[in-house]
Amino acid sequence: MRGHRFVRIGLAAILVAICGTPSANAQTSVGPMTDGRVFIEAAAIADYDRTDFETSGPVLAGGMGIGARLSRRYSLRFEFDVPGEHVDLFQGQGLEHRFASKTTAFAFLFGRHFRTEQRVSVVALAGVSALTHRTHFTGFIDFAPADANGSRHRDFDDRDVEQWVALTLGVETPIAVTRHVRIVPQLRAHNVANEELGELFPGRSALRPRLSLRWQF
Repeated sequence: MRGHRFVRIGLAAILVAICGTPSANAQTSVGPMTDGRVFIEAAAIADYDRTDFETSGPVLAGGMGIGARLSRRYSLRFEFDVPGEHVDLFQGQGLEHRFASKTTAFAFLFGRHFRTEQRVSVVALAGVSALTHRTHFTGFIDFAPADANGSRHRDFDDRDVEQWVALTLGVETPIAVTRHVRIVPQLRAHNVANEELGELFPGRSALRPRLSLRWQF
């Protein structure tokens, strides 16, 4: 619970930053933008998916993104993440089950840029995501030892797909390498609406640190 509380406080701070008023320096005239208006990126992602169970650690994921600057301080982007499978495996006497799940994400995000004149800038992000959650349950159970009539054995092989909508918040710090290339440490948090209580920020969430290579046109 303490970890979830920390994440919620951090995400609330991001929302405040996005909605905050520009500083006095931002209200004065500025020089031309140093960043290109359109960018594409590829990302390596550590996926901490808590939509089904508390995982022991992250799995590797890949992502792509495309975005555009609306002005010096604001941008829009679309991101697509494809993670590997989180697996929970149990084996016992006459019993085995393997539960695998993964959640792909299509995110539409609005960005508020800070320190735009610096080599290392900061961007606070907020938006919505369409999540596709896939699960695969396999295994078997033996109800009794084998006898003259054979063993009582049952196999499992069940698949399920769910579609969710989530509030997505994030932050990133683009680091300029050349005029067109950026290395971008990032963090994204997808928070699924609770179907039973009709509220946000329940146990269902996916936290995804990212590192992307970005090309700006």
